[in-house]
Amino acid sequence: MRKLEGSYVESFTPGSPITGYGVAKVLESGNSNFEEGDLVWGMTGWEEYSIVTNATQTLFKIHDKDVSLFYYTGILGMPGLTAYVGFYEVCSPKKGETVFASAASGAVRQLVGQFAKMFGCYVVGSAGTKQKGEAAH
Repeated sequence: MRKLEGSYVESFTPGSPITGYGVAKVLESGNSNFEEGDLVWGMTGWEEYSIVTNATQTLFKIHDKDVSLFYYTGILGMPGLTAYVGFYEVCSPKKGETVFASAASGAVRQLVGQFAKMFGCYVVGSAGTKQKGEAAH
């Protein structure tokens, strides 16, 4: 619950909303990039209403509304983008290679495992407990 060095979120403050990735609807905007009614994903307060002061750095307009909005907190949001770039652009494995995903029950690494399997790799994942390992399947 305390500040971690290199973390992208602030420390938790008792009685205050948690900050994290979410989906929101713009009710009012003083930013020309966002209009009333726009759907956005990015860093928000996990609360009913938020005031976002640096929207162009933390929010992205949702253009494709043909998919369920919760995908923007997973495969189409930060976890999906991180997993995609990490697997295809940083790791760049070849088909048939073994891919090891530590903490495979996490939001990003469970997607890395899925990308690797779809790509034709043999996937090995680790998790902290048997229950976490079962959740990653």
